Amino acid sequence: ASSKQPSLGAPLPARRQLLLTLGTAAVAACVAPGPSHAAFTPELRDAEAMFANAKEPEEVSAALGRLVDLAQDYDGMPTTALREEVMTLVREKRALLQGGGWDGEKEETYLRLQRVVDPWRVTELALPAQAAIVLFGPLYLALIAVQQLVPKLFTAAYAGAVVVAFGPLLFSIFFG
Repeated sequence: ASSKQPSLGAPLPARRQLLLTLGTAAVAACVAPGPSHAAFTPELRDAEAMFANAKEPEEVSAALGRLVDLAQDYDGMPTTALREEVMTLVREKRALLQGGGWDGEKEETYLRLQRVVDPWRVTELALPAQAAIVLFGPLYLALIAVQQLVPKLFTAAYAGAVVVAFGPLLFSIFFG
């Protein structure tokens, strides 16, 4: 019987060298210089002020483009509060200018900003989603009562409860 150890491949020093190289690369990737989030907030405040004060269509386009550039440079917003603040500001300005100063170009830029800052439309859909959650309990109890007391009306009551609970959310998703 041979007491020969099976070969484990590369010699131990080569494995250490590989691990050292990979570890160094991982650390370098983590600490690589990128945009500083400390500089982000003042830049964002300037861009928001520029957007809020924009009156002419060209000014609005330039300010909206600046917000998009900032969001892309920093891969979105670092906090939920900043996300909500930016999207609320832009939506309010959009609603104000919908009649005349908001054209297809601005809408496309707005959609680009939304895809970077709030791709799931969390800030826009939060209120209808919260309402659906709050309404669920009372509607569920009402449906149990209808099912027990007036079973023939249960199907219509169920459809009505779905519309009451999820109608505003679905309306916001499809038409908002």
